[in-house]
Amino acid sequence: MIDHVRARLAYLQSVEKKAEEWKREGYEVKANLSEWDRPSKIEGLVPDLRGKRGETIRIGKFETENNLAVKKEQWEKLKKYAEKNSNVSFRLYIILKNGDCKLHKIYE
Repeated sequence: MIDHVRARLAYLQSVEKKAEEWKREGYEVKANLSEWDRPSKIEGLVPDLRGKRGETIRIGKFETENNLAVKKEQWEKLKKYAEKNSNVSFRLYIILKNGDCKLHKIYE
């Protein structure tokens, strides 16, 4: 139970930090967090982050290293969406235990 709580907290912190970063970069940000406006569904999924600056759209998904393969079917949908829309990029992040994240890959 404690591990689940820690993992959830790390997820919340990493999404929040990245949302704030994108906002500082001039993106209009929506995040799948209670205190933010929630992003719209894309391919039937709500992304963790969606940022828009002009016509450029970023989509972000956050996973733990352990869940990367387990959740591949979900994030593959967002990857394919980005690949077929020239103004969209999809960023897949790995959640670190300290609440930070590292970029796994960018799909455009």
